[in-house]
Amino acid sequence: MALKSILAAYSGDAEGSKGLALALVLARAHDAHLTGVVWRGPSPVESRFRGYMTKDVLDMLSRREAEAATEIRAGFDTRVAAEPGGIAASFIDLENTSEFSLSKCAQTYDLVVMGSRAAAVGREHMAARPDVVALRSGRPVILTPHEYTPRNLGSKVVFAWDGKRAAARAIGDAITFLAPGADVTVLSVGTAPNGNVGDDMVGMLRRHGMNAKALVRAAGADGVSQTLLDVCKDLGADMMVMGAYEHSKFREDILGGVTQDILERAHLPVLMSH
Repeated sequence: MALKSILAAYSGDAEGSKGLALALVLARAHDAHLTGVVWRGPSPVESRFRGYMTKDVLDMLSRREAEAATEIRAGFDTRVAAEPGGIAASFIDLENTSEFSLSKCAQTYDLVVMGSRAAAVGREHMAARPDVVALRSGRPVILTPHEYTPRNLGSKVVFAWDGKRAAARAIGDAITFLAPGADVTVLSVGTAPNGNVGDDMVGMLRRHGMNAKALVRAAGADGVSQTLLDVCKDLGADMMVMGAYEHSKFREDILGGVTQDILERAHLPVLMSH
């Protein structure tokens, strides 16, 4: 399946603009349609004080939100118009009180590209979590770190492989837009998954034309997450692919885990699927 429909979640802030920049690169490389979306949950002021506000105050807040969304759309349109050769694009203003409305929207796209969750002051409620979108939408999501120079992806990739369902899903999602003959490292931290009949991820990737190899690396003192990122840096990878929340999100929110660590530390684009 070709990559033909990309959703770029964009809140107009500097950090999120790296996600839009990468989405533009991918749309041009794959001749894909790009849809920008701004998600608007309730503002912090409205969430906290709505019960004390008059209708006039609520209407004023609504107008300000609409003006901000219009400004964000204008920024998106300007970025798209500046692309050489032109890109087919559209924009959605997704106003909803539920964080998962963006995830629902994402279900009808091949890929979602997002920047860092951090947003400009006053626009925090216009930024959603990439891991939540991956978890709720069933679609692959690429997180783009804010200190990143966007370029085409898929020539040198690290697959974080633990033999579990979410990782297998992520690898299947990523194959659709990897470059022919891509260098792919199937990385297992600690020990490789138990080998069973047909358990041959490297062989499957080679049949797809990839230059694939397996690598097992012991977990370093800073844990599995940092080991994954260190290997990506050592190999010069342009993307890491991983499953999101093999354990429950609730558990990771309370105790921490690989997904949360990668969201905070990643220096390169990370494709997550659940």
